[in-house]
Amino acid sequence: MKPYPEQKLEKNWIRDGINEEIIEWAKSFAEKLTPSDKSKLSTSQLRKFFGEIKRIKADYKKNINDLPMLEAQLAYAVGRDKDEKGRNKTKIKEFYEELSKGIKAVRKGEEANEKEKRNDFNNFVKIVESIVAYHKYFGGK
Repeated sequence: MKPYPEQKLEKNWIRDGINEEIIEWAKSFAEKLTPSDKSKLSTSQLRKFFGEIKRIKADYKKNINDLPMLEAQLAYAVGRDKDEKGRNKTKIKEFYEELSKGIKAVRKGEEANEKEKRNDFNNFVKIVESIVAYHKYFGGK
């Protein structure tokens, strides 16, 4: 498997399960989110999103319907992250583009049974946890 940005997050990763190659992709993605310049994704941006995922996971049955709102919250963060010329100051847009694919890949409603839906969500959480861990490893502040 190629590293990010050559390889983008794929729907089957959410549905089929996590393996070492996916974790390596998460590592390459996190590294791109933490460049040495000022454009790196901040830990507070990442933690806010991760905190919402953990809140949903804590009471899955009650909160799973909040998952699609995370995409909207990320879009809002992208919109707020503009400089005076309208360019993004950080890597939040890249984070949004990849994670929104994962959110959409988690099956909802009539698409799957409860076990498949929960499995999809748990795989999504594992990918995000990997990104958070490697973001810290590569110097995310």
